[in-house]
Amino acid sequence: MPSLAEPPFKKYQDWDDDTIISGEREYSLVLHGRTFTHFPPCASDIIRAIQGFESNVKVIKTQQGDAFVYAVESNDENTKTYKVVIGPIEIDVTIDVNKLTIVIEVYVTIPFVGKVQVAKAVGNLRDGVKLTIGYPPFVGGSLTVKLDGKDVVLEYSIDALGWNYHGKIVVFTLP
Repeated sequence: MPSLAEPPFKKYQDWDDDTIISGEREYSLVLHGRTFTHFPPCASDIIRAIQGFESNVKVIKTQQGDAFVYAVESNDENTKTYKVVIGPIEIDVTIDVNKLTIVIEVYVTIPFVGKVQVAKAVGNLRDGVKLTIGYPPFVGGSLTVKLDGKDVVLEYSIDALGWNYHGKIVVFTLP
């Protein structure tokens, strides 16, 4: 299976059996001499959903596999929210771009238990926010969200479910 950091949805193809999901085929129905041509609604809905998802997700290759940064829509133009997924870890980052205040929530998905919040902090992006996380014996480590120039950067070193995840990701760039 190709890496998700490569454009994964360009061909809209199922990698296991080479089935192509496409809304480009037309279906025709002839009733009483009139021809009705349409695209199957489920295929076009699937393609639209994939394109919408792809436009909001940034895939970053790391040493431990792909990391995903997903921009979440907000009703407030001064607030930006991002979900960062690294292995079983989800980091929700909400930033007030005017005041540079930040809220960080960290979750881990544990088999047979589900999604568990393991840390939450509020702080100032200029100073950076560092969290120590832990939910023994499943997860432990630390992460920091800080400003590097105009880049909002996540640095992390986390042991989760027997794997070590560490690295540095630019979540987004301030305007």
